[in-house]
Formats: sequence, structure tokens, C-alpha cells
Amino acid sequence: MNEPSKKIVLPAYLIRRLEAFRISKGSEHSYVVRDKLYGKTYDFDPWQFFILEVLPGCESLEKLQAVFRDRFDRNITAQELEGLFASIADQKLFDEAALQHPLLEPYARRTFEVVEGKAVHKSFSAMVGQGGGAPAAAPEAPSHDEASSADVDARLPPGVEEAVGLDSRAATRMLDLFDPRPLLRLLSPLVRPLRYAAYALPVVLLVAVILVARNWHLLTSDLGELHSRLSLFGRIVFVLFTVNVLATINLAFVAHAFRVTVDRIGLTLLLGFIPRFTTHMTGVAQLNRRETMWLHGSNLVLRLFLFSFGVLLWYNTRDHQGTLPELGLMFVLTVGASLVLEAGNPLAKGSAYFLLSAYLNERHLRGKSYKALMNKLRGGVYQSADSNALALYSLATITYLVGLILFLGIGLLEWLNGHLDLGGSALLIAGGFVGYLLWRNYVGLKKFGDTYERMQQFDRWRKRTLVAEDLSEGEVAKPRPGYWRRALLVCPLLLLFVPYPYDVSGSFSIYPVRRQVLSTDTPGLVETVYFDGGESVKKGTVIARLAGDEYSGQIKVLDARIQQQAAVVADLQARPKLEEVQVAQQALGAARTSARFSREKVPRIEKLYAAGAMSFEELDAARKQRDTDAMEVGERLADLNLVKTGPTDEQIAAEQAKLASLQQERNVYVDKLERTVIRMPFDGNILTLHLKDRTNSYLDKGQPLATIESTGTVTAEIAVPESDVQYVEPGATVRVRPVAFFNRQFEGTVATLDRNVTTESFGSTVKVIATIDNHDGRLNTGMTGVAKIRGETMPVWKAFSQAIIRFVKVQVWSWIP
Repeated sequence: MNEPSKKIVLPAYLIRRLEAFRISKGSEHSYVVRDKLYGKTYDFDPWQFFILEVLPGCESLEKLQAVFRDRFDRNITAQELEGLFASIADQKLFDEAALQHPLLEPYARRTFEVVEGKAVHKSFSAMVGQGGGAPAAAPEAPSHDEASSADVDARLPPGVEEAVGLDSRAATRMLDLFDPRPLLRLLSPLVRPLRYAAYALPVVLLVAVILVARNWHLLTSDLGELHSRLSLFGRIVFVLFTVNVLATINLAFVAHAFRVTVDRIGLTLLLGFIPRFTTHMTGVAQLNRRETMWLHGSNLVLRLFLFSFGVLLWYNTRDHQGTLPELGLMFVLTVGASLVLEAGNPLAKGSAYFLLSAYLNERHLRGKSYKALMNKLRGGVYQSADSNALALYSLATITYLVGLILFLGIGLLEWLNGHLDLGGSALLIAGGFVGYLLWRNYVGLKKFGDTYERMQQFDRWRKRTLVAEDLSEGEVAKPRPGYWRRALLVCPLLLLFVPYPYDVSGSFSIYPVRRQVLSTDTPGLVETVYFDGGESVKKGTVIARLAGDEYSGQIKVLDARIQQQAAVVADLQARPKLEEVQVAQQALGAARTSARFSREKVPRIEKLYAAGAMSFEELDAARKQRDTDAMEVGERLADLNLVKTGPTDEQIAAEQAKLASLQQERNVYVDKLERTVIRMPFDGNILTLHLKDRTNSYLDKGQPLATIESTGTVTAEIAVPESDVQYVEPGATVRVRPVAFFNRQFEGTVATLDRNVTTESFGSTVKVIATIDNHDGRLNTGMTGVAKIRGETMPVWKAFSQAIIRFVKVQVWSWIP
């Protein structure tokens, strides 16, 4: 062997005296097996050697083919395998343990042929070439179709058959998109650690359940608002590209981990019209019970995680603006609905049903239960599957399916009436849709029962057993009335007594809760207008301005006078001042000094006058000066006392009153100037149009400038027929659907009922006033449409016979004497 070679482990089913080598030839390689005893070598291609290596772990042809397809990305036929095994058996390379393998067992029996008069071993390769081999004799089957059906079912373990994505027969009409095998091989090592997230599910789910329980009212309110804004088409698209995509990817990775070949991902239709992604797999027959349960359980785990994620995302982002709260609500709504209606409901054909089938190790669980129920109802004689538990399960399944179909029909009817306003045609379309689904499910259940019956017949044929007739000799079986005939008679009667919420309907008109005319009592020239009309304006926003220069000038003059008067008041409040006291004291001291000199001068002049040296006039002048200076001292002392005392309270109060008068006069002008600015008194809309055309026009006192209305909350005036007023109570829920927004529904409550009865051309009506939240401003004044007021809950027969009951209780009663 000249090429680079490496000794490798010998495959398990080859005799032990052999040794194996891998020969590298550039980028390719092959395998050589050498017999150490005889010195012979045998060449094997890579695919042949791979078959020998994986053979111990593949007990069936399907499993071996699936493993081969996953490795080499192609199919291998049974003829190729037989040729390989026959060639190795002819070379006598298999050991004794290999002959215990189910696929190698035919090569344990050798046949002989006569060649030139001698008995020689017949070649297995020749037998394969002739289409022979070593087939075991099989008993004659009752029919080709039944045996084929039974063989196909036998190859699929419980929980796999009829499962979309696992059983290739469940998605025959599938649009292929791409082959995911390269991506699965590349990403599997990265995705594999995510399986440990299942251990965190109980904690996350518990937290989500607690949040839902504590915030139930908030959650239902937000979900109701989302339900009113989101269409059915939007929900289907969201589910298709989020939940369905994640579930399909999850199923593909889990199946790949269990050695199942996921060769295609495509689109199929659920119920014949709802698109959904799905997978196409081969090799599912080699799945054991545990792996099958994990395939379906992983889908439930994923949906529970998505539901918990949606609750946590909604709760933690609800107070923030953006799309994250709505995204969380979408996951809560769609995943929760899928868990309740399909994936998590064992009564529907979803993951929970197939998980239950795998857990019970029961194939055709639906067919078996349906057969049990039919045996109970029809008195069938074959009792193998006739158990009470299965019959109850089948009854619950049928009840659920019928209820779900009716629910879908009602939803379709409401959508057709609300969005398309089809009237009686909507009832026909919805009835046809319900009939189609009921027929489809009936055919499906019957098919399940027939399939299970064929499987039971095949089992009885294989065991060579016959069903014993449970009829005594000579006894004639009495015909039983058909089940569906009785059901068609009884079910409509039962439906007549189902509780039905009776709604009172009537036409409505929208009116604002608050309307006002903008005007002013200060006439003036319109200087500026900021809106042209028709806009939505917030409270306090300036609408227009009038000229107010005169008032501004008066305010400035009064500001100056107020400052002057305030200074006077401040001066009075600051007395007595130290400087004034000191001046008064100095003046008093000077007066006292002058009085002392004058007083001392008089005696001297008197002596001189007595001596004849002074005249009497000089003496009289000195005496007058003395008296004057003494009086000056008294005045200066009084001034000093007055300065020390300061101004009186009355003086200060008089000056303060004068100051307040000036301020009040200023406030009058400020108010007049403020009324020249016209503002929005509340949040609302401007109804008057072309307001800017009023610029530079004169607005007289009391003349209206514009009309405005508040639309945050509107009132709906509903004309209710007089005969239905008895079912209307204040506080009842009102649903209105305006003509302008026929695809949207607004909710409100009844505020009051008019005491007057209005006579219309079609009859008498009573006005019912309802308040409706209009925070988005969609409802405008004057809009019309149809409103429904929640009334009483009554049986179906009473709700749909009100006119007859009214006629009997009023008209017929009036005829009775």
C-alpha cells in the first residue's frame, strides 16, 4: 500500500482476524480490509464502510436509510444494501454475531445448486441479481390495500402517525421552500446548550402566572383594546412569522438531535386555508417512545416559554411608549390561544394529543376512541376498543370540535357583519363555513375509525382469529335508529335553551360633551390669528391676539406711580431716622446757646440803662430777643420729640391705601390686556374655518371669533325602539360602529335615558345618551352608525322571538275582553 494509510477500528460484525485501514488519495479516501490469515485484501467505498460501522445501531431498514441520508445527503435503496451484504456474505467475512442482526439474518441460511454433478453453495450475489435473496415465507394477506395500510402504520410509532411535520402523509400538499440539513449540521452545536433552558421553565412560568393573577384586569383591558385594533389577518401573519417559525425551527433541531433527517421545510394549509410552516422528515420510524414524547413536549415547552416571555415583556414595558408592550400582548394572546385551542389541548390534533398518544403507546387514539363511542351508541359487537374512558374521550373531542367550529363561525359572522355589512349574506357564508368544517371533521373522524377498523381486521387476520357474533341462535338483531338522525333532531332543540346575550340596537349620532364660542368683552383690532380652523388644540394654546397698545401704555404709567408711592410708604416705615434726630438735637443745642446769651445780655443792658448809657429801645430789644430765644428752645425741643416719635399708623395706612388703589387700577388694565389674547379653554377642536381671514378686522365686544368643542369624550345619541327600552339600564355597555370606521368598534356606557318619546316614520323611539371615550379623536361631531346596548341574558328561543312575544302580550292581550 503506497498511499498514506492509517489503521482504524474494525467494524463490529466482521470476523476478528481482519484489520481495517483508511487509504488517503489526495482529498478523497477509501477503506481496505486485510485478512491476516490468508493475506487477502478487500476494498470498500466510504459509503460501504459507513454502512458496516453504523449497522449495530440500526435495527431496521428505515433507520439505516435515514442515518445514511443524513450522512451522504442521498437515498440508498434496499437493492444496494442487499448487494453489499450478499458480497460480504459470499466472502465469508461476517462473524456469527452478525447473523443475529435482523438485516443480516437472511444471509445465515445457505442454499445449494448442482454444478457439474456436484452440490455447491449458491452465491448470495446471484440471488440478489435475480431479485431473490432469502425472503421469509409470509402468509397470504386479505387484501393489498389493507396490508399496505397496516404495514405503513406498523412502521410509525405512536405519536408520529398523522402528526404534521413528522408523518409525511399528513402534509401531502406542501410547498417546498428549502433544505435545512446544511444549517442544522452547522448550528446544532450552538443550539444544543439551549435544552437546559427547560429547567428554568417552572420558575419563569410561575412568575408569569403570578403576574397574570395580580394584574388580571389590566391584562384583559389591554388585550381587549388590542383585539379591537388587530384584524384576523394581522393575527395570522404574526403567528405565522413568530410562533410558527420558532416552533418549526425547534422541531427541526430536536428531530435532528434524534437522528431524524429533516430534508425539507415548506408551507402547508391548516384546515385547508390557514398557512403555516412545517417540516418534511424521513426516518421517523426509528424513534423510540421517549424521543417521540420529547419531540412533542419540546413544542409545548417552547410555547410556554413564549407565553411567559410575553407576560414579562408586557408587564415590564407597559408604562413605556413603543411597540414592546404590544409585542408582549401579541405573544400572550396568540400563544395562549394556541395552547388552549390546539397545541396544549389533548382534545385537538396538536402536540398535547400526540404526546398523549405516545405516552399511552396507542396508535390511532382518535380512531380507537371514536370506534368505542360508535360501539356504545350503535351496540357494536366488537368490544376490543370499547372502553368507557375512550368513549368519554371521543365524546369530549367531538364536543370540543363542534364548539370550536361554532365559535369560529360566530366570529366570522360578526366580522362579515361588522366589516363588510353583508346582512343576511353573512349568515349564509358563516353557515356554509361551519357546515364545511363540520363535514371535514366528520370525514376525518370516520376515516380514523375506518383506519383503526382495518388495522384491527389485519391484526385479527394475522392472529387467525375471528369475531364471534354475540347473537343467540335464532335471534334476530333489531335495527337501531341512526345516531345522526337523532342528533339532528335533538341538538337544535337543545341549542334553543342556550343562554344568549340580547343586545338592543339602534342608529346613533355623535355629539361633543362640551362646546363653546370664543369671544371677548374687550373690543379691539384682531392683530394675529395663529390657526385657520379645523385643528386639534391643547388647553391654554393662544388662538388669536387683539391690539392692546393702549392698555400696555396705561400699565407702564401706573407702574411708575406705583413705584413712587411705594417709595413714600417705605420712607414713612423707615422713620425715625438717626440723621434726623441728630439734626434736631443740634438745632436744639444751638437754640439753647442762643437763649443763654440772650438771657445773660439782658441784665448787663439793664445796668447800662440805669446808668444812662443805653436807651430804652435797646433794653426792650434785648428783652424781646431773650423771650424769642426761649421760645425757639421750646420749638426745637418739640421738633426733637416729634422726630423721635416718627409717623403715625394712620399716616402709613393712608399712603398704603393710595398704593393699593394704584395697584388695583393696574390689575384692571392687565386683565383687559390679557383678554386681548384669546386662548383655548380646554383640549378640543376648532370648528370654525378660515380664521386667518379675520386678521386686521375689528372684533366688537361679545362678538364671536370661533366655535370650539371638546372631543376627548363624546356622547352618542342612540335612537332605541320603544319596545326595547325595557332592556336598557344606565351603566350598560354600549358598542358603536360608525359608518366612517366600519372596521372598528368603540365602547362606552349608557349615561341617561330621555323621558320623551320621539315619533319617527318607522315607529316610536327613545333617545339613549351614552358617553364614549374618544382620546384618539376619531369620532367627530355628526358621525352616524349603528350601536348595540348590552341587555339581558335570555334563552336563544326568547331572544329571536321578541317580536312574536310582543305581539302576543300587547296586541292579542288587547283583543281579550
